[in-house]
Amino acid sequence: MAVNSTFDETKLIRELSQGSEPAFTSLYNHYKNAVYATALKITKSKNLAEETVQDVFLKIWQNHENLGEIANFENYLFIISRNHIFDMLKKIARDTSLISDIKYKNTSSSDTDTAIKDAQYAVILNQIVEQLPPQQQKIYKMAKWEGLSHQKIGENLGISTETVKKHMAQALKFVRHKISPYMNMFMSLFLFFNL
Repeated sequence: MAVNSTFDETKLIRELSQGSEPAFTSLYNHYKNAVYATALKITKSKNLAEETVQDVFLKIWQNHENLGEIANFENYLFIISRNHIFDMLKKIARDTSLISDIKYKNTSSSDTDTAIKDAQYAVILNQIVEQLPPQQQKIYKMAKWEGLSHQKIGENLGISTETVKKHMAQALKFVRHKISPYMNMFMSLFLFFNL
């Protein structure tokens, strides 16, 4: 990131640690786009990315008295942002019915990588399923999330098993097509964050 010649980060952080609102505003304006871009890349959601920017800078303001001890503000900001995004994704995964569909390879509480990856996958899968036509979406959720058989879904919806199978095949094709670009992203993100 090219540092603007008029942007004196050390001075601004010193002022912010003493409670200077103009210093906070300068740092916010300088870094908000970087935080937003990182959050958007991971969550694929403009709303969640905007929420991340607000929450991260709120944390910085609340902790401004301790900023004088920080050697590298950009690294500090990156760590806060990353942790916040992953906490948010895990909370979303817990709060949604998708959590029952998440299969943890290891139930150990230290297995955060798997939990985070599953949470990201759950958020993205949910967004993709919401793009399906109403009937396909209903059938997909009944089959995948409620575990109902094609026959039972047909009975519940008053349609033939063959129609259910046809809708399910189209839904699966759409979901697989839409989610495939994210597979490499998951791998590269975790390699990056685990360096």
